[in-house]
Amino acid sequence: MRAARHPLGPALALAAAIAGVGVGAPGGARADDKIDLTTTWFQENRRGGKGGLTVIHPQVDLGLDVGEHVLLDASYTADAVSGATAKVYSVDAVSSATTFSDLRHQGTLGLTFAGRRSRLGASASLGVERDYLSLTFAGNASIDLPGKNTALALSYSHGADQVCDRANAEATPFERRTLIGADPCKKNILAGEDTYVMDRPELGTVTTWRDLTIDTAQATVTQNLSPTSVLQLSLYGQVLDGMQSNPYRAVRIGPNEPQEHIPDTRARGAFTARLNRYIPALRGAVHLQARGYSDTWGVNAGTVELGYSQYLGDALVFRLRGHVHQQTAATFFKDAFYYQTESSAGAYFTGDRELGAVRDVVIGGKLTMISIAEDDHDLLGVFERLQLNLKADVMFLDELAADDPANNPAGIDGQFLSAGQLVDAFTLQLGLQLDY
Repeated sequence: MRAARHPLGPALALAAAIAGVGVGAPGGARADDKIDLTTTWFQENRRGGKGGLTVIHPQVDLGLDVGEHVLLDASYTADAVSGATAKVYSVDAVSSATTFSDLRHQGTLGLTFAGRRSRLGASASLGVERDYLSLTFAGNASIDLPGKNTALALSYSHGADQVCDRANAEATPFERRTLIGADPCKKNILAGEDTYVMDRPELGTVTTWRDLTIDTAQATVTQNLSPTSVLQLSLYGQVLDGMQSNPYRAVRIGPNEPQEHIPDTRARGAFTARLNRYIPALRGAVHLQARGYSDTWGVNAGTVELGYSQYLGDALVFRLRGHVHQQTAATFFKDAFYYQTESSAGAYFTGDRELGAVRDVVIGGKLTMISIAEDDHDLLGVFERLQLNLKADVMFLDELAADDPANNPAGIDGQFLSAGQLVDAFTLQLGLQLDY
């Protein structure tokens, strides 16, 4: 099956496809058999000697036509995580930093029924790691309206996750203790129940598994404004219910170090607008994106991204992007100094910086090489299309004070361009996609 060229030529091919915004597909045939191989390396170093994080993320995606209107998708991903982090959220967090490592595997199977102007799909995925299990079922539907200038899409997923935790059910929030890395999290699967396991009898440590359900929905409208402009609007909503605390993280509250305690229920939503415009005179495209976010924990955030893609010859595309994000802290998040000197601000307390006031800036580039078979001569004798991607991003992170610095001199964790460190994290990604 020979890949058809986009009816609007390179304009929408660059302005939409390269930017990740879908537009009405052409009526002709399109190759759906594919192999996509990607490896991502993320490296973070926290300021002030507070540890860091290394993540290696390989991913394999397979797509196969199993009939004229049926597509089968399968994927496998892994996360090899290692680093050092503070076990106790406190003013002197450096002294409590501990090393850790973990390995996560996830597999996904999907089936899609494709018509001339519509698609209906379903998928299931299973993720497994030592102390976390996830099972997700998802469905999606999309349709191109007459004229193929407008596309509508809906998706929904339900996750039934389980988190290993220390058996703290009988303890008060300020008495609960954390897991340690030596605590094995075991499940009696044959018994059909989450069985408490005395994994360290000499310490009396008991572990259990706690439920977490995640329901996610998204609606998207994509509109061709002109032959060279594409607008996409999306509305996202999610409800989480269950264990959301980190079972390994403690918070120093006065002289005590209880396991962090955050609400079991969280609802959140986001609205995103993307605009991509191709500039024929430059053979390039400008990408604009704005996103607003809010949740029931009091976290409100805004994100703005500006990008530019440029053709370099007939087969190379270079993209440069800049991204700025800032958020407020959750209502129950306090700086370590506050917890340590004033106690918690209520029933909940956490040391998760993702719930704190944060500002980050990301600058990155991506180089894509695209080769398309022509005149019935396949690439390497097999493939109709080959795409090679090389991507790099650097991040500058600023953890802002959650409390008034005048009354909390130890509250600010870091600032941009702090002494001895410029870049807080970087990401490198190498990907290869083969259509056949």
